[in-house]
Amino acid sequence: MEPGLSSFIDLTRALDLEVMLVPKKLVSAVLGLVKAQATPDMHIHAGQPNDKRFARAERLVKKMKHLYGSSADLDRIEDILRFLRRVNLSDQEMQLVRELIARLERYHASAQAGPILHEIAQNLQRLRNSLAHPVPSEPRPAYSLDDGDADA
Repeated sequence: MEPGLSSFIDLTRALDLEVMLVPKKLVSAVLGLVKAQATPDMHIHAGQPNDKRFARAERLVKKMKHLYGSSADLDRIEDILRFLRRVNLSDQEMQLVRELIARLERYHASAQAGPILHEIAQNLQRLRNSLAHPVPSEPRPAYSLDDGDADA
């Protein structure tokens, strides 16, 4: 016996979930949002050793804000690090983050930190955008005929 729709909805709400109909075009965007908003208790975080690295970088950004005052680049770096901490990164992506964090540590007390902070923020933003808006592996056709559309 299959449950009715109302029973199914009650079951999902009891599990603290929500049923939604999403247009096919927007499925990848919705999945990206869900993945980005996932909390550690929603999934096993693959990058546990990297959490320390992210925490150290976030502390460094807070320290820089305290010493030099807030800036758009520091705010952006802090926000992106918070985002990247929740995302499962590939080895290559994590290597890029490590290099950028090392660079941030190297130049945090330098008089030339301004342009370097801007460059680090731009690189982190590019990585964040590539994760949030992945390029499809194959081009999608402008239209397609499904089996049911042949008589249209």
